[in-house]
Amino acid sequence: MSKKAFERLGALSALLIIISYIWSCAARSGPLNVLLISADTLRADRLNSYGYNAHNVSPNIDGLARDGILFENHIAASPWTTPSHMSMLTSLSPSAHGVVQSFETLINGLNSGTFNRLGEDTVTLAESLQSGGYTTAAFTGGITLDRDIGFDQGFETYDTSMYKLNDQNMSTLFDWLGAHTTTPFFLFWHTFEVHAPYLHTTYLPEEHTEMKSKYDDLARSVSGEASLDGHSSNNAKLVSFLQASGAFEKDVCEALYLGGVKSMDEWLGRLIADLKKRDLYDRTLIVFTSDHGDEFGDHDPNSFYDKHGHSLYDEMIRVPLIIKLPNQQFAQTRVSAVTRAIDIMPTVLDILALEPERNQMQGESLRPLWLDPATAHERVALTEAAVFKHELKAVRTSQFKYIIQIPLKSVEEHGRSHIPGELPARLLFNLEEDPLEKQNLLGPAQHGPALERAAELDALLRGVVTAQLGKPEEVHLDDETVKRLKSLGYVQ
Repeated sequence: MSKKAFERLGALSALLIIISYIWSCAARSGPLNVLLISADTLRADRLNSYGYNAHNVSPNIDGLARDGILFENHIAASPWTTPSHMSMLTSLSPSAHGVVQSFETLINGLNSGTFNRLGEDTVTLAESLQSGGYTTAAFTGGITLDRDIGFDQGFETYDTSMYKLNDQNMSTLFDWLGAHTTTPFFLFWHTFEVHAPYLHTTYLPEEHTEMKSKYDDLARSVSGEASLDGHSSNNAKLVSFLQASGAFEKDVCEALYLGGVKSMDEWLGRLIADLKKRDLYDRTLIVFTSDHGDEFGDHDPNSFYDKHGHSLYDEMIRVPLIIKLPNQQFAQTRVSAVTRAIDIMPTVLDILALEPERNQMQGESLRPLWLDPATAHERVALTEAAVFKHELKAVRTSQFKYIIQIPLKSVEEHGRSHIPGELPARLLFNLEEDPLEKQNLLGPAQHGPALERAAELDALLRGVVTAQLGKPEEVHLDDETVKRLKSLGYVQ
């Protein structure tokens, strides 16, 4: 071993000793807790800490990032809620955990009261932590994260009142925290605060100032019924108002979305303040992320209100990931490498030195990326979108994204994990030269190097995709659940 390599190994060993000492000190001061936060529909590039500078929308999220590690290129497993969160909580790709229905398939299945749920033999993050002695609780927005789909596996408490946030429902979360200050806990907090219907006019353009008070009044009237039960009707009321006001346009809808981001940020600030008041902040591992983004005319000029699930462009799948370690270790670290939703579960378990009952995880711990990034290998992110008339799959590296479309006939005959030899559509983007994904290198002007790169990524994609579709269980939903989904507009 060379002298330089020996010195580097010695420095790394010293660093690991220091980290172990800090961790042991934290453990002696009290149990380490885990808080996983998912702000549904939050795209990374609308946070100030991720480069957004048009408005100050995220001071508390940015403060959390300063106390922790910010991952600049974190990729969701799917562009809509159910499969993306299931991947986050199981460390399995959508085709591996099997809860992959499209919205349309969900509609058709729920008309008959059936839906696929997570198989009982799949080990979740909550189950792993529960086995490790943690008290577990989830406070979610419900329905698309419903118990019937299997999201309650491993949770002792499962609250579904967090669709839109207010003093009443947040008080239940704060009360739960107050009752669990002396035992280690895993708390999963998920909300649709950013998701449409957009209820906050904080950043409405000045030319619409006169409309603001009327919109605020309407938003307040629907906020009382701002639950998933009223999702479709509330959206319709607000969209109709914007159309009647001549304001149903991209800039207005994006401004309303940003108001939701600001509101989410303020609620996060209140939660952090509560943790600090209870002396929990320093000894809590906090993971802040999202399941997918939203489109505001990025690739379709007519797609700008409650638009997600239909593509695999970065506005849809590049989401925030911030990890605040106990005692704020590695504060103000930024990681540029590609990371994946399936990496969250193994990272949490690695930090806590816990092993799942059965290790089915497809992800890897992110710890090497902040300990010694020079030696960490490049990760490839797989994202899958179950679209009604076809399947979309993509692999994303640090430089390239390759997207394929699989025909519905192939999906019906072979399942969602099968990739046929002939593909009707393929897209290739050089993200370093074309970060907005406007120039498909496999378009009419395609050339040799692009074809060679596409062939390499196609082989990589076929290797990454699970060889066999997951085996979920079929569940029959009760009449009340089907009724609620009908009120959403999902079921006719």
